[in-house]
Amino acid sequence: MNRAWRRIIQGLAVLWGAWTLVFFLFAWVPDPARQMAGQNERQEVVDAFRARHGLDQPLSVRYFRFWAGLLPVGRDAAGEWGWKSPDLGRSFIGDRSVAEAIGGALPATLFLACWAMGIASVLGVLLGLFLSTRVDTPLDRWLLAAAALGMSAPSFVVAIGLAWLLGSVAHAYTGLPMTGGMWEVDPFEGPGLAWRNAILPILTLAVRPLSVVTQLTRNAALEVREQPYIRTARGKGLSERRILFRHVLRNALNPVVTAISGWFATLLAGAVFVEFVFGWQGMGMLMFRALEQGDLPMVMGCVGVVAALFVVVNFGVDLLHGWLDPRMSD
Repeated sequence: MNRAWRRIIQGLAVLWGAWTLVFFLFAWVPDPARQMAGQNERQEVVDAFRARHGLDQPLSVRYFRFWAGLLPVGRDAAGEWGWKSPDLGRSFIGDRSVAEAIGGALPATLFLACWAMGIASVLGVLLGLFLSTRVDTPLDRWLLAAAALGMSAPSFVVAIGLAWLLGSVAHAYTGLPMTGGMWEVDPFEGPGLAWRNAILPILTLAVRPLSVVTQLTRNAALEVREQPYIRTARGKGLSERRILFRHVLRNALNPVVTAISGWFATLLAGAVFVEFVFGWQGMGMLMFRALEQGDLPMVMGCVGVVAALFVVVNFGVDLLHGWLDPRMSD
């Protein structure tokens, strides 16, 4: 069995464990039907709520139905066996489909996370490579200090600071709004992507991974530059620029790629505060409102989807490691 298949099996096992843990954590919440209905509501209403959401069933039956809904094979809405979309249950609030709600909110969060991680990765790698050629200079020390500050700053603090500075104080110059969603409706052209609403959230999410990638790239590049084959390349007369991008970069990317994958998954899970500050209607905002309202199926769905994204990202990174270092693909 090659490495790819092993990783697939491990990923499926992690998914099973994560979804099972999520199910039992929320299954042990005491009487969610009574909490949602209120202490003064009639017992008939509470019983109807339990029956509607399957809370009157034994725990084992609920667990089986939970996995039957997640599996891509089973009975569809018409009662016929075949391929189907995953069913994450119904929300306690409004009785809407959890899968549809997450499907509508997830693209907005992915948009922020992909752009933030893309900017942090490209700038961080380039800046780290540059600093590896300027070791112990004043510029190196100042930028490392700035990176350390960026790593230690919580996202919600950076969000509030950028919103106040660029969205309020300097709004006349930047034109950036403090809040806004992914889409705006123009009265003449219809709905369109609101890029200006995304700038501040993207910058906020990019600060910490940019700091981490910069430091990791610098340190990894310094180690690679001391290897014998780099001295051999210099002895052959290759330019420093060619050595840096043809030899140092690829061999220094392994720890950087690992950090990038971890931070990308973290951005997906940790965008709650950033989306709340900027009024961005993504999965973070959806999860925040579900927690505030006690909507357990929605919270379960959001946590489970984030776990699945972690597994997918880690699997992709493992394949990328095999490409960067063929010795790891065996």
